[in-house]
Amino acid sequence: MNERTTLLIEKIKEQQRLLKHQLDTEQSQLSDLAKRMWAQQEAEKAKLSRDLHDGVGQILTGLTRKLQQLTSSMPEYADLLSLSEMALADIRSLSRLMSPTILQDLGLNAAISWLCRSMFEQEDIDYECDINVDKTLDPELNILIFRITQEALTNITKHANAKHVKLFVSCHHQTLRLDIIDDGKGFEIDNTTKGIGLTSLQDRAKAFNAELVIQSHVNKGTHISMVIPV
Repeated sequence: MNERTTLLIEKIKEQQRLLKHQLDTEQSQLSDLAKRMWAQQEAEKAKLSRDLHDGVGQILTGLTRKLQQLTSSMPEYADLLSLSEMALADIRSLSRLMSPTILQDLGLNAAISWLCRSMFEQEDIDYECDINVDKTLDPELNILIFRITQEALTNITKHANAKHVKLFVSCHHQTLRLDIIDDGKGFEIDNTTKGIGLTSLQDRAKAFNAELVIQSHVNKGTHISMVIPV
């Protein structure tokens, strides 16, 4: 190999190194942009949650109390009281789902357990929820895990027609793993992933350098797993 060939090879290698560095930099910038976008969305959800709680929620609270007083002497208001109580419960649940203060107050374990109860207790779905996270995580990771779980459980209740769901969260060494398994009707991933919003799960996971895998087969359920470096 002559000197000219050697110099040419070194030049090509240097160009490859520069290109890789540029690609890595651009990927990092895209991830940072995605994180800022998710953070902005969370801030907007928190504001709307407060508006619901302090506005509509307070109005319904006042209405419910008034109807409770009336119903004690006028039983014909009982149906209105029941409707008011259901509306108030729905507003409170929606407010918590939009901005889960339980996540900040009690941590990931309590938040995921509450999410499972609130989404499945009104459905004909049995569930197992096993959470084993004994370390304090970055708030961004807590939100990531909560939102991924929320989106996955919403898809199950809307589309899967499942009877049983298993959810596991565990932390080992420097990684955290989330598994959500249902026995629903499943789907062909290539044909339906975009249609039921699973692409948004993958985009959010990718922004946080997490690996998210979706496995599903028709009539054989779905398994969503996510591994996150912590």
